[in-house]
Amino acid sequence: MALLDVIFYVEFAFIFINFFLVPSLQPPDMLLGARVTTEFKKGKGRKIVNKYRLSLIGLTLVSLSLYYFVSFVSVFIYVILLLLNVVYWRRVVIRSRGSLPLASSRYAVISPKKKESRMWIIPIVLAWGIMAITLFFGSLIYSSIPQLLPTHIGPNGTTFLVKTPLNFYKVEIINAVILGLLTVLGILVTRTTNVVNPAYPERSYYGFLKFKEGVATITGIVGVFVSSLYTAISLFIWTIINLIELEVLITFLISILFTILIVYVLRIGIEGAGYLRDVIANDNLLNDDRYWKGGIIYVNPNDPRIWVPRRNSLGYTLNFGHGISILIILVIVFTVVTTIIFVR
Repeated sequence: MALLDVIFYVEFAFIFINFFLVPSLQPPDMLLGARVTTEFKKGKGRKIVNKYRLSLIGLTLVSLSLYYFVSFVSVFIYVILLLLNVVYWRRVVIRSRGSLPLASSRYAVISPKKKESRMWIIPIVLAWGIMAITLFFGSLIYSSIPQLLPTHIGPNGTTFLVKTPLNFYKVEIINAVILGLLTVLGILVTRTTNVVNPAYPERSYYGFLKFKEGVATITGIVGVFVSSLYTAISLFIWTIINLIELEVLITFLISILFTILIVYVLRIGIEGAGYLRDVIANDNLLNDDRYWKGGIIYVNPNDPRIWVPRRNSLGYTLNFGHGISILIILVIVFTVVTTIIFVR
């Protein structure tokens, strides 16, 4: 079994666990992304959850078969099918739940004592350091590098470009752009307003503070991965390493990133689920169904948070009503597209 297969099977397992645990980790007044009464959740809700989980198992088995016989594209199809499955059972819940009580408003004043951690800056600095060392190394070997630089390897052969400073450093220039966006993103996340739940003022304040620090840290970790990946690509273009060594490095880096992300997301997801149960139950902003499109996409320009607890799975999701969410999407798309262009 190839390393890439192991990575995808781990992804299948993580996604399955994520969606399987959804009904058990949501607050008492929430079921599959829809508001319900506690009585409904304990009664009719249990039968709906059992059917939801049976459909989840069926979709997982079908997707695993597609992956084995077709290709890795089935992983993305699997995620789409599971999201549609949640949307379907959410509609079943809404049709069956009956009337709901009106949410009450509460107010609270707290005196925050804990200061925000700055530990998230360490991986960001490390990412910039890797890029700086790569640029310094490139300046030392520039004169000894051949005049033709390999830039693309495909079925029709290798494409070369004439060595110029721009062609020589173009990967690192893109790396600098991505690291700049990630750095700005980390700063903006840590500057997001802490929304206080009046029912649990201090716990909600510190819970969201801890979450922001975690998001900023993982932003730095992604920056280290991107910087390392682009360094490997630069070394290939500079003819320091060959194609086989590049493929080994990329596979190693992707494996490390997947492992870190899986562990982190599972950890923050479980913590987020506890936060949902204990804190978010009386959060009127999150509890309003009109802000949740299909129970999955959160769009609320009145909510200052960039990230909010998910209704339908572990962890958090973007507030697409916040302008910074567009920056996050651009970072992800730009990173993926440029990496595919240079690696393929």
